[in-house]
Amino acid sequence: RDAQESRGLGDVYKRQDRLDHVFIMEKGTLKESTVAALREEQFHLIEMDFRPTAENFAKYFYEKMQVHGYQVKCATVYETPNNSAAYCED
Repeated sequence: RDAQESRGLGDVYKRQDRLDHVFIMEKGTLKESTVAALREEQFHLIEMDFRPTAENFAKYFYEKMQVHGYQVKCATVYETPNNSAAYCED
């Protein structure tokens, strides 16, 4: 997305783009033979240090935006158009 379109959050959109259209998994939860088979089939795998739920990703994005200097009130991750998880701090 263009930074103008994204209300100045262009870098946020670019950073999250690496997580789009990939197989996201928690480190150490699959057998190495399963991971090897997925890689052999050309799956783009990303291993996270946490279970990749919407709730955990909301907190992950909240913290990432704070680290990059944004004043964040809340981060929301949508699983479907009608279902989301939010992480907020006071």
